[in-house]
Amino acid sequence: MLSLERIKEYLCKELQETEINIFDEVTSTNTLLKEQGGNKNEWCTVITSSQTGGKGRLGRSFYSPESSGVYFSVLLKPQLEIQKAILITTAAAVAVTCALEKLGCKNSQIKWVNDIFVNNKKVCGILTESVINAETKKLEFAVLGVGINLVKPEGGFPDDIKSIAGTVFNEEIVFIKERFVAEFLNEFYKIYENLSEAEFMSEYKSKCFCIGKEISVISGDTVRRGTAISIDENARLLVKFADNHEEFISSGEISIKI
Repeated sequence: MLSLERIKEYLCKELQETEINIFDEVTSTNTLLKEQGGNKNEWCTVITSSQTGGKGRLGRSFYSPESSGVYFSVLLKPQLEIQKAILITTAAAVAVTCALEKLGCKNSQIKWVNDIFVNNKKVCGILTESVINAETKKLEFAVLGVGINLVKPEGGFPDDIKSIAGTVFNEEIVFIKERFVAEFLNEFYKIYENLSEAEFMSEYKSKCFCIGKEISVISGDTVRRGTAISIDENARLLVKFADNHEEFISSGEISIKI
């Protein structure tokens, strides 16, 4: 069982009164918190060591074994325009890399828009789900989910992901899950205070390893090849396609041959 006492030990004073709920296993921390979101205060956090129905982007599942990582979701109620909700995900990506640096991992990188890589392997996924008020058409609240592989799971990764999935550390470290959750919350809190100003984007860009690389842009069944040129202040990826026209991409998925 994860230790709430240890998380609080590493947590900054501004978040000491945050509601934190720890479970041995849930279907999905995002799903659980979305169901409760309207009745909870901002920064309410749900944490687990195992998910039976972990959620990734584009409707995919997220492998969440007990022996490997930690999975958690945070309730947010930002004063943010809907079209800028992507800033939550990109800010979280920066917070993950900063938290890992605090724990001794100095080489984590970001793959646009929401994956964290270490040694050319994906170690962390981020999923933000927003709830829109039907009357005002404004963001009512958002649930930020983070899942990270800190150590190798017992028996290794399943065949379908073992070529791309990796871990941050090679061996178990005492209270590493609690330390990571706390350090992530600390780092994200610092960014979130001025989220709409997007001052963190310069760091996001510097840690994003796709710039200058040949990529495939995947949207549904359509795949277009090009080169990633830059990222703007709204986290849109500028791509120069094979026919030489340039286009900003704000959704979909990219693939990079590493």
